[in-house]
Amino acid sequence: MQDNRMCESIYFRFFPDISVDTYMPIPVSSLTVEEKWIRKMRLGFKKKHKQESPMKKTLLVVAGVLIASVIAASAQEVLSANAVGYIKKTIPADGGLVPLSIPLNSMTETDIVFGRTSVAAEAPQGATVFFWTGLNWDGGTKGSRGWAAAQSNRVIAVGEAFFLKGAAGDVAREVTITGEVPDDTTLSKAVTGGGNLNPLANPYPVDFKFGESTLAANAAQNSTVFFWTGANWDGGSKGSRGWAAAQSNRVVQAGEGFFLQEVGASGAWVASKPYTWP
Repeated sequence: MQDNRMCESIYFRFFPDISVDTYMPIPVSSLTVEEKWIRKMRLGFKKKHKQESPMKKTLLVVAGVLIASVIAASAQEVLSANAVGYIKKTIPADGGLVPLSIPLNSMTETDIVFGRTSVAAEAPQGATVFFWTGLNWDGGTKGSRGWAAAQSNRVIAVGEAFFLKGAAGDVAREVTITGEVPDDTTLSKAVTGGGNLNPLANPYPVDFKFGESTLAANAAQNSTVFFWTGANWDGGSKGSRGWAAAQSNRVVQAGEGFFLQEVGASGAWVASKPYTWP
């Protein structure tokens, strides 16, 4: 039986047979008889139990990544609504490392505070988080009472990557990045030059090809990009003719972190919104 999810204006039907398992929006007029019945029952339940708020929040549910086409397709049907989404990431087993970011806005405050994210809450005891200070790594391990104040209160900048390491001997565990989809026309992340390392990630919750980004285009010759393979770092430097195909064609997933060593002047990575919503 299909696992379907719905909103008041859009119904999301689960499609396990396309490139990734995902929920795609379909108009209410195209629902099957069964789906119309489920929608009617769920809407009745929501109206009975929900509390009124000044602005409706439409849930855009995506398995694995938040796809820009989903947002674009649903934009015409969602009126005066904030889009809320999630991205699933896996902490590898036995102390494996995963580079992450939080490309979704907090639903309660302006800043993204690590200790108040779903990633921090879902990370298992014994997991370790690492933040780059510009000179070295700074972090700590989650204990039986949670994260220490230094990690819990750490503010994560838009487009900043950090790293989460599983506990030794533990199994692979899934964490969820949740929040509101940013609707800013552009988002920027400071990039420090002079040969410094910059832990970066797409500030928007979509996949992107590195070579097509303004970050890649504006990086100085001899700057180097590093991507995590799951076992080690793999990358290359920008030559006189640009990036090699391996780096240029590298698809960076939503919520995935990477490193850029910028040898030129300091500047900013200004990314444009890659979807039409709202």
